[in-house]
Amino acid sequence: FFHWFDYMSWYPLGRPVGTTIYPGMQITAVAIWRALGKLGSAISLNDVCCLVPAWFGVSASILVGLFAAECSGRKSAGAFAALIMAIVPAHIMRSVAGGFDNESVATTALVATFYCWVRALRDRPTARDGEATADSYAFGVLCGLAYVYMVSAWGGYVFVVNMIGAHAAALAAGGRYSSKLHRAYSLFYVIGTAGATRVPPVGLAPLRSLEQMLPLLVFLGVQLLEAVEVERRKKRLTPAQVWKRRGGRGG
Repeated sequence: FFHWFDYMSWYPLGRPVGTTIYPGMQITAVAIWRALGKLGSAISLNDVCCLVPAWFGVSASILVGLFAAECSGRKSAGAFAALIMAIVPAHIMRSVAGGFDNESVATTALVATFYCWVRALRDRPTARDGEATADSYAFGVLCGLAYVYMVSAWGGYVFVVNMIGAHAAALAAGGRYSSKLHRAYSLFYVIGTAGATRVPPVGLAPLRSLEQMLPLLVFLGVQLLEAVEVERRKKRLTPAQVWKRRGGRGG
């Protein structure tokens, strides 16, 4: 696929298709088709491509429900959010059977990334003194993987990484920094950026593009905050001493 050169596109120059499009949608369709074939289904690849938008439309609606329930703490809010997602016209346009387009897959990947992000930050009563939680590790990794899938499917990935970066920065600025935020964001950013650079149309854009500098700066910032947090636990620093060190004035 990545070596596919179409001599009939952009005639007479031709087009290196495999390195100029986001491959997530095509790879997803072929993977589903092969999996169904191993299960004994005789469905054709064409039919799979026709049904992928509908299948992923359902999964996107379910993920929106989980996302809303996680943020609100209420299952009823999740059910209502899933219902709205299922009938909103903008989503229906991208989830109708036969509408095989990048957004059909990318919407599910986008919502999955956001859900894993908020799930990684879930409070745990057993976590003391701002320590990291098991969720921050597990869902931080899943968030990064979901983001890589998002990058492979659609160019709108820039919105996703900036939203998560802005949210992490807002939490830190609002006095809600903790080690679980550090673990979740660090795993998301490292895995996500490493994976994104392997997508041909993206390359090193996450490290070079000005519009993606905010997430990088947030990543560097949370490393500094975590260093101060580790020192706080070891030396039993007071809040005033912590803020001094965060400002670079501590000894």
